[in-house]
Amino acid sequence: MNTSKNDREIWLCLNFTRLPVEVFNRQQSETPVVVLHRQRVICMNTVAEALGIRLASSMNTAFTISEQIVSIERDQKKEFATLEHLAQWAYQFTPSVVIKAPQCLLLEISGCLKLFRGLDNLKQNIREALDKLGFTATLGVNGTPLAAQCFAQTRRADNLDDVANSLAPVAIHHLQIEPGILESLQQMGIADCRQLLALPLDGLNRRFGIFFTDYLQRLTGQKPDPQKFITSKPRFDSEINFLSDVTSLESLVFPVKRLLGELHDFLRGRQLQVSQFSFRLAHRSHAAKTFNVMLANPDNDPAMFLMLTQLKLDQIDDMPEVDSLTLTARHFHDMEAPPGDLFHGTRFQQKDGSRHSKAEAAKAVELINMMTARLGPQACFGLALANDHRPERAWRPVALNARREVAVFEETGARPIYLLPQPPILESPGDLPHMAGPLTLLQGPERIDFGWWDDGEVSRDYFVARHACGALYWVYRQLSNNQWYLHGIFS
Repeated sequence: MNTSKNDREIWLCLNFTRLPVEVFNRQQSETPVVVLHRQRVICMNTVAEALGIRLASSMNTAFTISEQIVSIERDQKKEFATLEHLAQWAYQFTPSVVIKAPQCLLLEISGCLKLFRGLDNLKQNIREALDKLGFTATLGVNGTPLAAQCFAQTRRADNLDDVANSLAPVAIHHLQIEPGILESLQQMGIADCRQLLALPLDGLNRRFGIFFTDYLQRLTGQKPDPQKFITSKPRFDSEINFLSDVTSLESLVFPVKRLLGELHDFLRGRQLQVSQFSFRLAHRSHAAKTFNVMLANPDNDPAMFLMLTQLKLDQIDDMPEVDSLTLTARHFHDMEAPPGDLFHGTRFQQKDGSRHSKAEAAKAVELINMMTARLGPQACFGLALANDHRPERAWRPVALNARREVAVFEETGARPIYLLPQPPILESPGDLPHMAGPLTLLQGPERIDFGWWDDGEVSRDYFVARHACGALYWVYRQLSNNQWYLHGIFS
């Protein structure tokens, strides 16, 4: 690929060598854990490796070494789901993330090195974040995706210069080539990439086919190697599996806290907030249990998330055992920093009382969140204007976490805060409203003639009326029967 040094691509590969076992054992427990495929060990944690268990060993061999070993059958669906979760996590470092199943991620990092102050700092940030998540990976850096994968697998030093020269000492069995071609090359005496890349492409093409030479050209950067990046749409799925069944939901507090910490880091890295998330409690012998945590406003506060989750867990009494815990989030919002007072804490701070303090606002949101968690989202709602001129239908309930738009309406007459659910009939001697005495009409009439197309048609003339004691009422005269009614009371 003919590119200058300034616009040259730089690829970083994350090779998750222990992914099959870390899917089930991220807590780095002291229990030896092995993952089996066709009754053979294909992966293990560091504890099992320290005991002397080796890859491709049978389970009988492993049990002769230690009776404490926990064996788990490989689950490739969970491995790919974990790889997708890690890809979403890696988006905080660069938007150019590629999933290379079964155990690799590719990151194009040429555009983010300045942001992270160099390659070494970027790699250090990635390693520390992976360690916090409970995953291990070998990192490889090179100028093409395939070369970066090769460097991650062989644990070679980073290369930011010529790709072909950096590959020269790499043994050919580390390349992604068919076993038959590999055997033929070894029979020819070709042991490393230096010897392989010295051969003419025409001869290799005639002997091994165009797909092999195309691979070599993409490996060395002579041909472009387009990649399919993950979408920018955020999604969060993280799962913790337990080596032994959890029989008390109170024991889930620590893993719940860990998952919520991962969600917090994910949101902070993507500059997002979440309006709701869900937990799934599962067990191989019982039906799974799912519960949602709804927020009054989008937020990213792990302490509040934990408190609301505990309130939800306290309501569950039909889940005797749990062997996996999953946290999922889909409803994201861009992080918004509310404007503050530039002179807060000084004698020049705002004194007109028009803005509540952040602490007061946080307490109000916390109270609403607690009520929602205890009573359910259907019991707590907000109010918004409805597109209806009938006073009893001029409002509608809305979800607390719904984004509200400011509606602009034309100037109307006075409206009381308190409306009676069922307007009572007023006496009307002399065709004027009376309520323990005559009412003086101060303002009106305001005619509302609406709903002729449905079953709730109204034809009314509204007035603001004053009682002798000084109270103000909102009354109307029904045009169909010329009867007066009391509909509201002004404060």
